[in-house]
Amino acid sequence: MGKGRTIKYAARLFLAVIIGVALLGSLPMAVQAQEPIDLELGGEGATSWSIDNIMPCDNGTKTVTLQNIGSEDGFVTIWVNTIESDEGLNPEPETNKEVEDGGELDDHLLLGLSSSNGLSTNLSLPTTINNFPQSASDSNYIRINPLNSGDTVTLVWEWELPCETGNDAQGDTLSFTINYLLEEFPPPTPSPTGGGGGGGGVSECYLEIDMLGEITKVRVRCCSNSVIEDCMAFDPDELHFLELEQGTLVICGESTGCRSYPRVVVMSLAEEAPPAPDGMAIVGPVYDFTGYKDRSRYIVCEATFFDPPISMLLSYDPETLPEGAFSPVIAFYDAEQGLWVELPADTGRVAEVGKVTGLANRFASPFAVLVSVPPPPTPPPPPPAPAHFVVSSLNIAPSVREIWQPVTFVTLTGENVTITVNVANDGGQEGSYLVELKINGETIDKKEITLGAGQSEQVSFTLSGMEPGQYEVVISGLSGEFTVLQTINWWLIGGIIAALILLGWLGWYLRKRLS
Repeated sequence: MGKGRTIKYAARLFLAVIIGVALLGSLPMAVQAQEPIDLELGGEGATSWSIDNIMPCDNGTKTVTLQNIGSEDGFVTIWVNTIESDEGLNPEPETNKEVEDGGELDDHLLLGLSSSNGLSTNLSLPTTINNFPQSASDSNYIRINPLNSGDTVTLVWEWELPCETGNDAQGDTLSFTINYLLEEFPPPTPSPTGGGGGGGGVSECYLEIDMLGEITKVRVRCCSNSVIEDCMAFDPDELHFLELEQGTLVICGESTGCRSYPRVVVMSLAEEAPPAPDGMAIVGPVYDFTGYKDRSRYIVCEATFFDPPISMLLSYDPETLPEGAFSPVIAFYDAEQGLWVELPADTGRVAEVGKVTGLANRFASPFAVLVSVPPPPTPPPPPPAPAHFVVSSLNIAPSVREIWQPVTFVTLTGENVTITVNVANDGGQEGSYLVELKINGETIDKKEITLGAGQSEQVSFTLSGMEPGQYEVVISGLSGEFTVLQTINWWLIGGIIAALILLGWLGWYLRKRLS
């Protein structure tokens, strides 16, 4: 059994090499053209195609030209056959699928078709190869109607391996034959139970808009990435919506070419909200609008661009408006500039309370409803500080009285004492202050003064008839001392007495000599 499987693997390997060499010219490339296929009425043409060695997110196109070289007008029926899906050069399966079941590329590769003229189909393109008609009489159909005598039509086959495929089809090979049959008019009437989609010569794709869980499918042209018809996408409560006009170009990031549109655009509640700009406030939730390259929502578009801009409506609860709020707008936060950017208003809509519209040309940042708010009122000036008094500059001036001037025998110091302090009000209001004079701890006098804010005054006390001694003065925490004393000039008195004695002796002596 093992030997038989080895022979089978070797045969598959040999077959893959032969097919690869024979069909080298049809390997998938960005754009590939072939010689025109000439058809006559009832005549049939075919092209073979082999796709291998591709990775998830790869895509490409192949161009085929059909020419009616006959003398009769007709239409072309297209179908595929001889479909071979194989594990390719790597016979080990990437999934639990048995090797004998073949490869997985036919389950994942999406094929689309666009035409320069007259394409009609009941398929929703792009789709997998197994959904294509397998014969000219298949209930699924793809037709070019008409292809008149002498005319040519250009077909663009488009392929894509979705990003979410993962490793299932890694290294697999898919080969098939595309058949073209020119038939006479009229074409069969399309079955009412057909798969829908397609017409007008354009291959249709679609993107999903997920508005807080409510999904709307938007039909787009696969290669031009433009919206096929006007579309509105609502959230479940129909409080918010996006409106895309027919022909709006939708691009995921810097992508170019066919299928550059995002597969999904999601509106969700933002996890973090940048602060509102000065003079404005955020009303209601902040929302993220994110585009994804894949339907599994793993690969994020750096930005999603719209041309022309699409209309956006966000609702809010008027009861949550700050007091005095005015001029609500929709704005998005530009992370590169670090600021909120207001969207231009959709002037084609009637303004309603609790609803704001704007025109958005890209999704890349959080969106929110902003309102202007009046500046906060100027707070009243603080009340003036209460009166506060500071006492300083204590000065004690005892009097000095001399007895029997100019010859002073006795000096009396401190018989009268003048005590002064300076009182200042450094508070903000007028107030009164009681100045107490304490001598040796006993209050002997008080004076109350009233001062306005910033005023000062000198307060004076006079003491009289103080007995000799030493006294301590205290006024409002300031302290000093003075002494009352009586000083007798004994030297002067002694000198006078000595002089008198000397004069008396001198007189006695002189009288004695004379007598």
